[in-house]
Amino acid sequence: MEKEKKTNYLLMGIGNLGNLLIGLAAMRLTSLLGDSTGYGLAFAGFLLVIIYQDYLEKKVGIQNKERYISRGILVIVFTVLAFVLYSPI
Repeated sequence: MEKEKKTNYLLMGIGNLGNLLIGLAAMRLTSLLGDSTGYGLAFAGFLLVIIYQDYLEKKVGIQNKERYISRGILVIVFTVLAFVLYSPI
């Protein structure tokens, strides 16, 4: 695998990790404050960042299959962590 492709994958992983951390922080903040408006705004902002990241990945030349796989992993990890970390016990 060429160096440029490895760098693209690394940066794509860092971007997805950043999205995951921002999403989890927004979930925690809204669960602690009970602010439904803030939750809606955080969710909308999170979706807009993901859409923009997808646009940038297209510009760089990452294939559709690779983008969809990384998005699927992001959604699965986010869903699991949101339920594990923020579900009432």
